[in-house]
Amino acid sequence: MAIDGPGPDLIIIGAGVIGAAIALELQRSGRQVLVLDKGEAVGGGSTSASSSIVRFTYSTLEGVAVAWEARHRWLDWAGHLGPFDGPLAEFHQIGMLDILAPETDRRAMLEHFDRFGIAYQLLEGPELARRFPALDTGRFWPPRLPDDPAFFDEPDGQVAGLLMPQSGFVDDPQLAAVNLMDAARAGGATVALRREVVGIVRSGGGNRVAGVELAGGERIGAPVVVNAAGPWSAQLNRLAGVDDDLVITTRALRQDVASTSAPMSFGVGTGGVVLGDLDLGCYSRPQPGGSYLIGGIEAECDPLVWLDDADDFSPNPDPTMWEALVLRVARRIPELAVPRRPQGLAAAYDVTEDWIPIYDRSSLDGFYLAIGTSGNQFKNAPLAGEIMRDLIDAVESGHDHDADPVRFECRVSGVTVDLGHYSRLREPTSTSGTVMG
Repeated sequence: MAIDGPGPDLIIIGAGVIGAAIALELQRSGRQVLVLDKGEAVGGGSTSASSSIVRFTYSTLEGVAVAWEARHRWLDWAGHLGPFDGPLAEFHQIGMLDILAPETDRRAMLEHFDRFGIAYQLLEGPELARRFPALDTGRFWPPRLPDDPAFFDEPDGQVAGLLMPQSGFVDDPQLAAVNLMDAARAGGATVALRREVVGIVRSGGGNRVAGVELAGGERIGAPVVVNAAGPWSAQLNRLAGVDDDLVITTRALRQDVASTSAPMSFGVGTGGVVLGDLDLGCYSRPQPGGSYLIGGIEAECDPLVWLDDADDFSPNPDPTMWEALVLRVARRIPELAVPRRPQGLAAAYDVTEDWIPIYDRSSLDGFYLAIGTSGNQFKNAPLAGEIMRDLIDAVESGHDHDADPVRFECRVSGVTVDLGHYSRLREPTSTSGTVMG
């Protein structure tokens, strides 16, 4: 595809759900937007492997506020996108049940829930068993691998659960990214796939981005460039020469999502909910059509597989991790079918040290960061676009975001979020995180 005419106002590198959301909001702000991606399809990378869970289980005010605000965009997805033709991804509000571990302290999170009016119920063992008869409510703590001699020990006591009925999932994460990008295209944005960025161009001798260089030597000029490249974000930061400025960094992490058949009594419409099982170290959810998705939540027993090259890994499920995930969920849901062969997929996710993303400027003027989304930011993608729009508008107008962080107004809750929470210069938080969702 040739790109003719004058350069765009803004280039976004990455056509996943985050890049697509940013494209929509920046196009709506009156800019000519070009999205570049070296892949074959919009949302074809990490986005397509997301379990697309919509949840609010964060310990920080900012985390809860943004997730709650984003839920309302998913509830009115057609309204958020605006008029265009095509099928839409759907938000299934089936609820989420967190199975609590002995060390779980949800007090701070529940204070935020109360502030925003987020519904929840604490279900102790007997009530949990009554409400969810498909579940074994025994305590299996701590999470173990199947080769641990204690893996199949009988449970010790009963678990409690936190039910959040306003949570759920989006049924097709790649379609959600396509929806956002189609809405951006309808407003005039351009998307160029199979275009690999190999250089970030600076203005002559200055500290200002001037565009990008593509494989093959083509250069495209633009005064603003956004790094939304997912697991390739660290490589782009090195190309731009901004990595030394980052206190928070990103790395590509392999993530396996196992698949099997949904239990008859725990599917969509048959009593199933999103299950965040802290006791067993996994999450799972049913999918329309009868399948069941299972992922890990970075339990201490599970090795983290960091990738030096996000292109250098197999998308096929790892048999060892697949077995651990499926057998854990089978302990909680005895009816779960365990296939004879691994089913599912793997992807590379872009992860920060504290699992909180970076939505920020960089040390190179005009070069912005929407990175480190750790899988868990899928739910927040509509807000990420709005956040980056407000941030770019402010900084390009001369605001010193590093000294005085931009504030983002949540129109549903009325809460103002300090975007310094997502700064590249923040000290890592002590809050543990996960890619879940």
